[in-house]
Amino acid sequence: MKKLNLTTTLFLAIFFIAITTINTSCKKDRIEVPEEEEQELNEYNSVNDYLDSKKQEEQDFEITGPSNDTIVGNQGTRIYGMKSCLRDVNGDTIDYPFHVHLVELYTPKDMIYWQMPTVANGNILETDGEIRIRSTKNGQDLSLNCPFSFEMPNAATNSNMTLFKGTDNGTFVDWANSGSNFTLTNYGYLGSTSTFGWLNADMQIGNGSGSTITFASQTDNLTNVGIFIYIPATRTVMQVYNLTSGIIPNGTAIKIVLMAVNANGQLFSYTESRTTNANTTITVSLNSTTDTALTTHLDAL
Repeated sequence: MKKLNLTTTLFLAIFFIAITTINTSCKKDRIEVPEEEEQELNEYNSVNDYLDSKKQEEQDFEITGPSNDTIVGNQGTRIYGMKSCLRDVNGDTIDYPFHVHLVELYTPKDMIYWQMPTVANGNILETDGEIRIRSTKNGQDLSLNCPFSFEMPNAATNSNMTLFKGTDNGTFVDWANSGSNFTLTNYGYLGSTSTFGWLNADMQIGNGSGSTITFASQTDNLTNVGIFIYIPATRTVMQVYNLTSGIIPNGTAIKIVLMAVNANGQLFSYTESRTTNANTTITVSLNSTTDTALTTHLDAL
């Protein structure tokens, strides 16, 4: 076997070192390529101020005597004389004048603005309207010691509707079936109550089975976004908390509305119609809109 001379040996050593250095450098370059930065999400302020600016105002009626004991709200709610049932903070009867205060929510738009979903114990309700009634004298709340009557207008009453009462827990209103039936009249639903607060003409249609919808976004932080689901067939309004809806019966056609406001007061929204058949995650991206456009969309729900 021939021996390699010194020159050849030196050449091969230099060649080997060069190849090793180039290879190591290439590997190092690949490792140090910076990862692509994550996209910064669009941030929004709380949507509550916008919703509050759009909601139906509470109506104030001063009752000065028996001649104006019957009240008719802007949207047709009738409240019949209640003076004999009213008591002050000491439990005593009162004299005229006193005030009756009324909120009327008969459309999905108004229920959304008030953030008043029609859901009870996780089950959706079919609704023909929500109202809130209270009474004051000299700025102090009055209570009741007997029932008074009210009537909610409706041209196509449903005999299965019952009176639900709402308790405000500070975040949303808990609805519970009072067990009281309405008397159906040519005008609508005639009911009675011995407590002030939220009242609802409802029928439970959810049975605890169905699917949920989870909302996600690669462009928007949804923390302060108002998320609502409307069911046209039953006039049901749902509000989505913590990005996952309550249970919606499978096969239900729904309309989804998201709305948000950024730090500059610009309004954003996302809308979609679909049928719920399985647990689903919807990835949304909000687009700038106007108050007029969003109001028109809510009017058409």
